[in-house]
Amino acid sequence: MLSLLLLLPLLWEGSLSQTLQMQRSVTVQEAMCVQVPCTFESSELQDYAPRPVYGYWFREGVPFKNGHLVATNDPYRWAQEKDWGRFSLLGDPRLLNCSLSITDPKLSDTGEYFFRLERGQLKFSFIMYPLYVNVTDLTQKPDIYVPEKLESGKEVTLNCSVPWVCENNKIRFSWMGDALPSQKIVPRSSPYSEVSFTPGHQHHGSNLTCQLTFIGHQLRIERTVQLNVSYPVQNVTISIAQDNNTTGNSSLVVVKEGESLHLLCAANSNPPATLSWILRNQTLVSSQPSDNGVLYLELPHMGPADGGEYTCLAQHPLGSKEVSLSLSVQYAPRMLSPSCFWAEERLNCTCSVQAEPAPSVRWWIGEWIDHNNNSDNFRVLSIKSGPWINSSLIMKMDRVPSITISCEGMNTQGKQTLLFQLVPDRTNLSHVFQRGIIIGVLCGAGISTLLILCLLLLIKMLRKKSMTATPAASRGEAEDPKRSFWAGQSLDPISPAVDPIPNPAAPDDGPEELHYVNLNFQSVKAREDHGSTDPLTEYSEIKFQ
Repeated sequence: MLSLLLLLPLLWEGSLSQTLQMQRSVTVQEAMCVQVPCTFESSELQDYAPRPVYGYWFREGVPFKNGHLVATNDPYRWAQEKDWGRFSLLGDPRLLNCSLSITDPKLSDTGEYFFRLERGQLKFSFIMYPLYVNVTDLTQKPDIYVPEKLESGKEVTLNCSVPWVCENNKIRFSWMGDALPSQKIVPRSSPYSEVSFTPGHQHHGSNLTCQLTFIGHQLRIERTVQLNVSYPVQNVTISIAQDNNTTGNSSLVVVKEGESLHLLCAANSNPPATLSWILRNQTLVSSQPSDNGVLYLELPHMGPADGGEYTCLAQHPLGSKEVSLSLSVQYAPRMLSPSCFWAEERLNCTCSVQAEPAPSVRWWIGEWIDHNNNSDNFRVLSIKSGPWINSSLIMKMDRVPSITISCEGMNTQGKQTLLFQLVPDRTNLSHVFQRGIIIGVLCGAGISTLLILCLLLLIKMLRKKSMTATPAASRGEAEDPKRSFWAGQSLDPISPAVDPIPNPAAPDDGPEELHYVNLNFQSVKAREDHGSTDPLTEYSEIKFQ
């Protein structure tokens, strides 16, 4: 009731013919700006002589003297200090324009506002046409332009803009981020700001922030972007895991035969590098772009062939790197290619042993031979090459003895022994003895033939003598010339002569001939070492003829 009583005098200060055209409400975000078009009609203004026309925008308070004045064109009236520059009467009341401009509104500015017109004695408040101003929180943020490609070591410029900011806003830009040498504060009246810097690989994934401060009421808004910096491979690391346990990283890895290993290669680059595991110039496996710079290599049940230098190669358009590790697979000695031969009154035996770590070789002839104490009767020569050792035993002998020679290879994983059984071959006669037998057989055959011829001659002579001793006249018969010479004779068959078996001739005492050794290994089968440390023994029989 009191409000109505106060309102009536204002309504009756002028004519009731005035009208106002304006939107009834407006919404604006804090610190932004808005313009409200407004026009009015008043027939009384045309009846007066030219006089100043003043317009007033009030907030709340019906009596204009007690109301909260925010904007006017009256040089004798002022708005409150906190509203200076934020509210302004854009229109010219003489032209029936009451448009209102609001800049940098605050949340506390939310409320109803009304327009008042004065010209001389004409005074009218448009209380029936209020304007409701709704100030909301500022949701707008700066826009940051980032070049499509940021490359490590190359300077780049970024822009920050707020095209929606009002012309009269007093603003200040601030740049913050690890890629910047220091925080940059740039007071600006324009809605744009830029910053230049040189990113490094360490700035990839870091944040860069553009902050905008409205100086009038210390309102701050900001936008943050994450830098995507391209950079070459910085480092390549290899991690080792065995039996589901990570053993760290090392340039030398030692495992036992039959064990398994898990290798992981990781490279730091952007975009991710293409990784490859390489062994002896052969690519074992390669990564895909989706692997994010990580590549695994599984080595199950390793054997001697799995040892060597494993290289992880990281290839990148901006620069590549590689790292290697040496993998040693340890296993017990293995005997390969044993041999013995006889030449120039020397016995030469060779034994090749393969093992990791590199083996040592010892020779035995009844007892261990000191390799460092060679003599004129024997000599040991050993040559090492990686996991191999070739050892030779050279012994002076005037004949092939029946002895056993042992070659023993050993390392930390075990040992293996190979036995050479030297047996002179007595099943075959020597060439000298064979020649004597042949000569004896030939001589025996000649003597037998001669004896047979002599026997036949003797028999013939005895028969002839018997025939001539009997006179023809005493028998009283005349000889018939047609009668056969063998008539009336008793012929006993002659048994064929049996050749006597000659006794083998003894070999002469001449010098023995030298021959190359015919080497035969009987029942020798290479055995694979399955990790046992028990010594293995192999036998080989060597016959010399």
